Amino acid sequence: MSLENSYIPDIIPEEDLEYFRKAGYGNRIGWGKSAAILIVDMTDEFTTGDYGVGREDTGSAAVEATAKLIDAARKAGVPVYYVKPSRNFPEGYPGATKRPGARSSIEKKESKGQNINKKLSPLQGEIILDKPRASAFFDTHLAMLFHNRGIDTVVVTGMTTSGCVRATVVDGHSSNFRIIIPIECVADRSKFANEASLFDMDMKYADVTPLESIVEKLEEIGRK
Repeated sequence: MSLENSYIPDIIPEEDLEYFRKAGYGNRIGWGKSAAILIVDMTDEFTTGDYGVGREDTGSAAVEATAKLIDAARKAGVPVYYVKPSRNFPEGYPGATKRPGARSSIEKKESKGQNINKKLSPLQGEIILDKPRASAFFDTHLAMLFHNRGIDTVVVTGMTTSGCVRATVVDGHSSNFRIIIPIECVADRSKFANEASLFDMDMKYADVTPLESIVEKLEEIGRK
C-alpha cells in the first residue's frame, strides 16, 4: 500500500514504513459535513520564550500560521474553540512529580502565562474552556458541544504536538470525530518529538495536512 499522501519526515526509517504499509495505515479520513477549529494551549506560557515550557522559534511560527487559519475559518463561518490549562492541580497530582514546579511556575508570574497569545485573541462569543489534563476532551464538555452542534470534523492546532495536541487528537478520534492537523499550526519544544508525533498521528488518528490546503477547503466552505 502506498503512503504517498502521508506525512513522512526524514527521521522515519524506511524499514518502519514497510510495516505501516503492510498494516494498511495512512489512509485519508477526509472532511465530513461540518467542521470546527480547536486551538489547544496557544498561551504565552507555551508560545513564547518567557516561561520554562515554551520555545520561541517553534511557538511563534505556529502562532503566525494559526492566525491565518483562524482568519480563514471566521470568514467561512466555521466556529473557533479554545482550550487552555486550568492549573487547578489536586494534591498528589502525578504530573507534579514528572515536572516539579508545574504548579508554581505560573503562579510566580501571576498567571500571565495562561493568557492566550494576543495574535490569536478570541472574539466575543467564541468559547474558551479550561482543561484539567493534557487532552481537551478529558473531563470537559467539549465533545458534547461539538456533537450538539453537529460538528463531525475538528481541525486541531496548538502546543505541544507530542503532549496536549496528541492527547486531544487521540481522544477526538476516540469520540468519532474526523481530525485534521495543519502541519504549520502545531509545535513542540522538541523538533524531533514534533516530527515523530505528526507522523504517528497521520498514520493512525488524523490527516496531517499543509495549512494551504486547509485554507482552500475553508474558502470552499465559505462559498457554499
